[in-house]
Amino acid sequence: MECRQANVLIHEYLDGDLDELSNQHLQIHLQGCEACRRKLHEFQLAVVYVQSTSHVHVSADFTARVLAQLPTPTKASQFSKWLRHHPFLAAAAVFLVLMTGSLTASWFETDDTLQVSSSNLDKLKIDKERNVVIVPSDVTIEGDLVVRNGSVEVQGQVQGNVVAIEGKVFKASTAQIAGEAESIEAIFDWIWYEMKNIGNDLLPVTP
Repeated sequence: MECRQANVLIHEYLDGDLDELSNQHLQIHLQGCEACRRKLHEFQLAVVYVQSTSHVHVSADFTARVLAQLPTPTKASQFSKWLRHHPFLAAAAVFLVLMTGSLTASWFETDDTLQVSSSNLDKLKIDKERNVVIVPSDVTIEGDLVVRNGSVEVQGQVQGNVVAIEGKVFKASTAQIAGEAESIEAIFDWIWYEMKNIGNDLLPVTP
């Protein structure tokens, strides 16, 4: 009998499933093979050890005491766990960080040239000496009027918002602005303004 076959019979012998004939063959092999005898002895010791530990009982608070001795989770691991449980909020936070960085870069990268955005540019007047865009008193501007690197002086009507980026909005007594008048002179105001625009573009327009 080879040792490979003997190993199979040893396991059946320890389980009590070995028939008489196979047991005789195993015993004959064990008499002449020291390695298999040592292996059987080691298995028998392991069985005895497992049987002895089956009667061991632990106190009721054993689990709580073991957990109390474990190291406290680090802030990094707690944050990682939070991210796994809140994927949508995590994605929103990443989007906010990236968007804020992009808007901050756009604030500093633009030049100082006066920029005007309106659907009625031909109705506006520009005072280059004061760097001011003027809405004359007898003029009505349809939609929003956005001026960058300059101020806005509204004397007539604007059927929308009036925004002065890195400038101010001045309203005469005759001025009529249907929307909001915003003077954006700081980077935080700029970021908030752009965030609102993004939100308005993403949200559906209700009738």
